[in-house]
Amino acid sequence: MIVKAKIFKKYPKKYINYYKKYGYLLIKNSLSKVLFNNIQKSINSNLFKYSKKKISKPLNSPELNKQLEILRKKNPKKFSYFFDTLQTSTALNNFWTDNKTLQMIEILMGCEKSDISATDLLLRIDSPIDSRNKLDWHQDSAYLKEGAEKTNQPAAWIPFLDVSKNNGCMQVIPGGHDPSRVLNHKLEKKAGVKDSWYLYIEDKNIPDEKIVTCEMKAGSVLFLHQLIPHRSLENNSNEVRWSVDLRFQNPKDEAGFHTGLVDPIIMRKSDDPNYIPNWDEWFKGYGEEHTKFRGSIHKDKFDSTVDGTWLERWDTEK
Repeated sequence: MIVKAKIFKKYPKKYINYYKKYGYLLIKNSLSKVLFNNIQKSINSNLFKYSKKKISKPLNSPELNKQLEILRKKNPKKFSYFFDTLQTSTALNNFWTDNKTLQMIEILMGCEKSDISATDLLLRIDSPIDSRNKLDWHQDSAYLKEGAEKTNQPAAWIPFLDVSKNNGCMQVIPGGHDPSRVLNHKLEKKAGVKDSWYLYIEDKNIPDEKIVTCEMKAGSVLFLHQLIPHRSLENNSNEVRWSVDLRFQNPKDEAGFHTGLVDPIIMRKSDDPNYIPNWDEWFKGYGEEHTKFRGSIHKDKFDSTVDGTWLERWDTEK
């Protein structure tokens, strides 16, 4: 279902019920243009920092996309630094702490802002015609510790540009989260996709007649239940598809990701209206423990192979 932000806030009960029944909700015109202007400036400035070519262009401009492609192919290490800098940038963090986002999460989760924390943030820079960036059918909880699927942990997927079937929008299976269970997942790397850390649900377990395609305008947010099967289509355009994936939960519940290593970062505190998340401290711990969690602590920084508990969980050929 697609609903305008104003209507969602005016009739929250109706859309909470829809989200609970179908496992997803697309809210359009919900985020400020300032967020997108700031992330574009951050991308432009960091691209200049690592490529030494000054480009002040929109994200869909041919000049910017060409320079990204050159940097990625000719200097993978600098491109990795470029990505890491954006991943921990203030411009990206602001999507997490945005009042409008938190208000919508508060409504969907049925909790107070002081009970909302963030567990994982993933910036995606999906190059054109690159099947490695295509995520097949999966449930987010499949990547977590077994049992964590019981945690109310909605994700907010936010594209920075308009998305369609052509450049890789999302598809979902409405109601696929009910009954609450994690479907059987397989490892892409066992299916011949070298170095992949992605999981997938076999197509035979996906009802084609139920697939809903979620084309979106920039400024919209797609909220996903942690157990709804979904996938992103391949980017067949000539432009990078930019997006961010945010995950929220009650900080007291099992996160299933960095259990016992890094606590979720608190977004708001009811007893401290001036509270501001300490991003530098959290990202430092997140980076160190995420490396341990992925099993790559002794590998070269730019080694793309990944090991992790979710890979062990679904490796049936051990």
